[in-house]
Amino acid sequence: MKARQLRTRIIAYFVGISLFISILFGFVCFLFAYTIEDNLFNVILKDEAAYVSKQLSVGNIPQPRLEFIQYLESKERLPEFIKNTLVEAPGAREFSSEGDKHYHLMWLDQGLLLAEVSEQLVVRKIKLGMFNFMLVALCIVLVVAILLAYLSLAMAKKLLTPLDKLVDIVAQAPVEKLPQNFSDQFVNDEIGGFARTLEQALDRIRQFIDREQAFTRDASHELRTPIAVTQGALTLLKQEALNDKQRALVERAAAAQEQMAQSVEILLALAREETIQQTDVTLLPIVESCVLQQVHKIADKDITVDIDIPKEATISLGESPLSLILSNLIGNAFSHVNQGLVTVRFSHNTLSIIDTGEGIPEDIQARIFESGVKSDSSSGLGMGLSIVHRLCQRLDIDLSLDSSEHGTAFHLTCVSC
Repeated sequence: MKARQLRTRIIAYFVGISLFISILFGFVCFLFAYTIEDNLFNVILKDEAAYVSKQLSVGNIPQPRLEFIQYLESKERLPEFIKNTLVEAPGAREFSSEGDKHYHLMWLDQGLLLAEVSEQLVVRKIKLGMFNFMLVALCIVLVVAILLAYLSLAMAKKLLTPLDKLVDIVAQAPVEKLPQNFSDQFVNDEIGGFARTLEQALDRIRQFIDREQAFTRDASHELRTPIAVTQGALTLLKQEALNDKQRALVERAAAAQEQMAQSVEILLALAREETIQQTDVTLLPIVESCVLQQVHKIADKDITVDIDIPKEATISLGESPLSLILSNLIGNAFSHVNQGLVTVRFSHNTLSIIDTGEGIPEDIQARIFESGVKSDSSSGLGMGLSIVHRLCQRLDIDLSLDSSEHGTAFHLTCVSC
């Protein structure tokens, strides 16, 4: 978020709070005035009640000292509207009638006191004046708030300018070149401390990136060289006179070498964020090839492999990335099924690899595509599904998983196909 947006929010909050406090203060003033006035009438009635009770105790006819208060022997002498109100609300002590009359009532041991206080309601008389005064006060507060907001804006602009500068440094830096040596531009305050911490974090990220790039570059050179040598040796070996068993082993080694070469290219492209070529390929031959490459894992198992793929089915993924994905998924299925069925099916643009193994434990299903996560029964390193997941993300393939104690199914749907 830009610092200018922070300034705007600070000013908006400040003005809003000032107006809210002003309005709340006006409301409290009105409420306070009405409360004080009511309490004043209650105090006056209590004082008159004591005076009238004293007169009654000596047998005199009660005569209140204030003209607006009268003594009544019983409630039958009350005005009719007050009696009607007391029927509905026996505890009522204040009454208003037509003609803008207002009454206060107090019960005595003998009789009651009724005060008609319409002329004594000071707050009612000055209510309009109080309201106008509060409007004027509110306008004054608004003007002061705007003035303070302007001053706060200038102060915020000065205080947050370093933050704007820091945001611009980071935002304008090229993606391939992280900014460095910028923290010395800032004074030793909170923003300066943040700038130095950010620079240290970016330096560590840069070191990580440099190491990753160096590893990828070295791996590209060091792996491609032995692969090329192995490929040449296998080509020469094929030209020799070999018996059937030897030729089968050479063919198997050649297939594994080709698979390794393709895997290296795909993994390096994945590490370098290079574009992976996606072309239309016939699906069935690639699936059959991957099954043959992994068939040694089920040599001593009672497993049936069912390939349900139309001969004409094609998919826009490219042979190398598809082979890498299928080799991992089919290899996992073969490794985790001791007896049962492994099905490779293509339907409605979705390729599914389904097995009847023991399933993936529920506690790791949500993390199964993370690097190094595997079940206790797995003898692998937990890297295969992580590679498959990252490769599917790069190729825009929707990878989903269904697993229970009855087996596991991986579904690959090409979103862009």
